[in-house]
Amino acid sequence: MGKKSILGKGKIYFYGIAPTLGGYAFGYDTGSISGILTEAQFNQYFNYPSNGLQGGITASIQAGAFAGSLLTGLFLADKLGRRRTILAGSALFTIGIAISCGSPNVRCLIAGRIINGLANGCCAMMVPLWQSEVTPKEIRGRVISLQQCVINFGILSAFLIQYGCSYIAGNAAWRTPLGIQMVPTIALFCVMWFLPESPRWLMSQGRNAEALRVLADVHANGDESDEYVLAEYAEIKEKFEWEQQVTKPSYFALLFSKKYARRTYIGVGAQFWQQAVGINSILYYAPFLFQQAGVGSTEASLLSNVIEGVILNVVTWPNMYYLDTWGRRKPMILGAIGMGISMLLIGVLLKTLGNPAYSPTSHKIDFDFSSNPAAGKAVIAFLYLYVASFAISWATPAWVVPAEIFPMITRGRATSLTTATNWFVNFWFALYIPTALNNISWILYIIFAAICFAAALSTWLFQVETANRSLEEMDSMFEGKIMWPFLDRDLTRVHPIRDQRRESQLRAAGETMKEETAYVENV
Repeated sequence: MGKKSILGKGKIYFYGIAPTLGGYAFGYDTGSISGILTEAQFNQYFNYPSNGLQGGITASIQAGAFAGSLLTGLFLADKLGRRRTILAGSALFTIGIAISCGSPNVRCLIAGRIINGLANGCCAMMVPLWQSEVTPKEIRGRVISLQQCVINFGILSAFLIQYGCSYIAGNAAWRTPLGIQMVPTIALFCVMWFLPESPRWLMSQGRNAEALRVLADVHANGDESDEYVLAEYAEIKEKFEWEQQVTKPSYFALLFSKKYARRTYIGVGAQFWQQAVGINSILYYAPFLFQQAGVGSTEASLLSNVIEGVILNVVTWPNMYYLDTWGRRKPMILGAIGMGISMLLIGVLLKTLGNPAYSPTSHKIDFDFSSNPAAGKAVIAFLYLYVASFAISWATPAWVVPAEIFPMITRGRATSLTTATNWFVNFWFALYIPTALNNISWILYIIFAAICFAAALSTWLFQVETANRSLEEMDSMFEGKIMWPFLDRDLTRVHPIRDQRRESQLRAAGETMKEETAYVENV
């Protein structure tokens, strides 16, 4: 029995980890473009692109992802299915990478990255959705948060590869890191070919027998009579039958109807604030930021980038592991405060001790800490502290919450809307940051600090605690409840982890005891 349990848990975690190869590809792209933009080989080949063009190269993938996530929710997620949509996204991703890697000019590079974005928008919304519908609620937060952990690992991998490739002469220095990105996208296609479809989607298509078979395969090594499997199947079926009586809402209804608007704004808010606090902007242009803080050469700034990637990865893991214990709400509030303090101190140090001056080479404001190197080191330290604060808080819950708060009938379209918000904000920040580093320099960090504090306040006011609740239980948190969660203890506390199989056994034992008692009384 113990061996069966271990094998069952291993399979669940495999199902959770395998699709995150798409997240690895996204993270790798985020990390690689940050280093490529600083490379002499890249800049020479493309004739030293301006701040605006650098922003366009970086933001092109976000523009494609914004469209990709909306189109996926509108046309693919509920019609084609979760698994086949991820297959299509991984194939398209590989095509875009090939175009970017072989691009002879900037137009071709941007076109390839837009195609990457279309695929990335698809995979980024579908992988957490598939994970949320396949894994049990007891570990759902942990499994979905693996997506962010793998994104972070992709960023670190890109930093390391970029640092090594910076010593290569010629265009291979930037083409090689771009080409390597095809490895995880091809692997994602191969892995998803053998994974099952979401049981909830199967039931929505009237394929109940297949849904039961998948649940049994995931939770009980194929035993369709298992008590946990039958309880999960009955709960999904009951919820789906009720949802069949409800009209599928449009995007307009999700945003403005009384029934769905609150959930939508919580999901959209989680994704909005995760990007608005500036994390991807920092990661995209980190080598520039390190150079501003006094790290001299390109190689040295790339090495500082590697350290940043290590911190991002190491600190995200406890967030992922304890997410179902700590909950979503409290880490998001405390983490936003920590990020805000770090950004505020960076801005103050750059203004008061950095001696800002314009650099004609980088087209950005540089800071000189030669007279006070300790202040430059403090800037780097607070930048690392900012990344650590993000990793321990917002890195994972912002992806978990939108994937779990919506009912089945809206889940595909609603998560596409929340993910599109992420890409929309990400696009504008990535596009404008190079210009902002030149025009407003240290003020940018003060703005990020204010946004972080606003994120903490918004989360405290509106975010409900969803840890350890089944997807079918979410309705009870939004229907008949007050709008302000901080006034309702039940909406903000972390529910204890329930052992559904043990509860079924206790109920069965209770029924047996009642029957025996009744028999004795009759005798």
